[in-house]
Amino acid sequence: MQEEEDLISQLPDGILLLILDKIDIYEAVKTSMILWKNLWRSLPGLRFHFRPATTPFRIHLQDFTIHSTFVSQLLSHRDAAAAVHDFHLLFDGPTPVPQFPCGVDREFLEECVLYAINHGVQSIRLHWPTYRKLRLPPAFLTCNTLRELEIRDLFCPVKLPGRLSLPYLKTLHLHTIVLVFANDHHRMDPFSALPELEKLTLTSFVCDGLVVIKAPKLRLLEIENYYLNMEEISAPLLTSFTYKCLAAWECAKVNLPILEQVYLDIDQVFNTNCLTMLHQFGNASAVSLTSNTLQVHFSLSLPPHLHIYTY
Repeated sequence: MQEEEDLISQLPDGILLLILDKIDIYEAVKTSMILWKNLWRSLPGLRFHFRPATTPFRIHLQDFTIHSTFVSQLLSHRDAAAAVHDFHLLFDGPTPVPQFPCGVDREFLEECVLYAINHGVQSIRLHWPTYRKLRLPPAFLTCNTLRELEIRDLFCPVKLPGRLSLPYLKTLHLHTIVLVFANDHHRMDPFSALPELEKLTLTSFVCDGLVVIKAPKLRLLEIENYYLNMEEISAPLLTSFTYKCLAAWECAKVNLPILEQVYLDIDQVFNTNCLTMLHQFGNASAVSLTSNTLQVHFSLSLPPHLHIYTY
């Protein structure tokens, strides 16, 4: 066993870092400290998964404090020159209930995001409950290294100090998030300064007023909301669209010239906008409807060339 460990230790640091990057970060730090001393200080993937073995009624602030302290200490002792590729803070336990709020201070999350941005991060995923409005730092708005962003279930609004302008962002996932802009001018069109965006997922997403989506390279769009006020959607390269909402949208301007696959799950009975919405997808190769959607809207006059599938 000792000989095998010695053989592994003779590998280049770059290979050892690849090995450590494939295992849980808590184990990676322990392994590195025992076998390879300070190699953990250069780990490029900082993916923290908090998995409390408790019920929603037994999760305490102390549980979050232990894990956030570990994160803070790791960042403070990390090699300042080492780049960060992935920065993920994920709470994988049962969802805390509002009657028993718990989570972390927003300052902790804000400092983590700023650290990641200052170290060239490419992927940020945040799912770490906090019950105070999260204020993302100004440097976040123009991060030119970020390729993937996922923010979900923070149980508080996310305040942006200005317009999102992420030149290389390709994937954006907003789940159970309320976006609040310091300047109301940007609230209607929050995605227009994301020129490379290819995949956009909005789940239980809330943004005051009508929403405009203009994305020249968007290929996949998923919307799953109680209701989302849409004014315009322009995505000339969009090929796949999923829409799961209580009601069909009332969107006056739709530009989806090469749309191929559409999946619709609309629950509200007697929603007259459904027919209009279907005709707006006239270029689609196939439209898939849930059986419930079809039962509710079976009498609608559909474009004759559409291929309709039910689930």
